Amino acid sequence: MLKKSNLIIGAFALVFSVFYTSACTKDKLPEPMAGDECLTLDATYNGAVKAIIDETCAVSGCHVAGGGSPGNFSDFAGLEPFLNDAPNGFRDRVIVLRTDASSGMPPDYAAASPINLTDEQLEIVKCWADAGYPEQ
Repeated sequence: MLKKSNLIIGAFALVFSVFYTSACTKDKLPEPMAGDECLTLDATYNGAVKAIIDETCAVSGCHVAGGGSPGNFSDFAGLEPFLNDAPNGFRDRVIVLRTDASSGMPPDYAAASPINLTDEQLEIVKCWADAGYPEQ
């Protein structure tokens, strides 16, 4: 009887040690999580964002001096008062409501700018907003 229990314990120990020692040999790094792409983007106003703003917002008739829309987005100082996460703020209008034809920015009726941000532009703007809208 003692011999049989020793055999069972020995078999259990062998199986356990095989699983225990092989468990760590197949470790892999996890796939990048959403948001990690921000680490490779220059998501600052003076980096990649100013060009997006100049192309899609600070255009004739819109967010420029004498334009028909509030704010002069030609520089960071003019844009800064609108950089917030409040309802109807920058994040809301440009990211959350982007597919709304009249409330999303840029709006569908804006003849002087593209109707939608490209996927790449949108990702840069999201990263910029998530980082707190840094200028540099």
